[in-house]
Amino acid sequence: MLEVKNLKKHYGGIKAVDGCSFKIKANQITGLIGPNGAGKSTLYNLISGFEKEDQGSIYFQGEDISNYSPEKIANLGLSRVF
Repeated sequence: MLEVKNLKKHYGGIKAVDGCSFKIKANQITGLIGPNGAGKSTLYNLISGFEKEDQGSIYFQGEDISNYSPEKIANLGLSRVF
């Protein structure tokens, strides 16, 4: 259902997300944990389209959503709550 492949996001010399890959199947509950500054919020921003990745791909239901706007991603049924 959701697949992230080799996702990278850098801010200057800071590597916020560096080579993140995972798959989440339908009807699977998954958590993301880590210390402050680990890149959790950045990863959520990348998946939901609020930020654009430097490298890598994001697939939702088999569709590459890497270049979609947040609105288009939300219309597919994938969103986040602030």
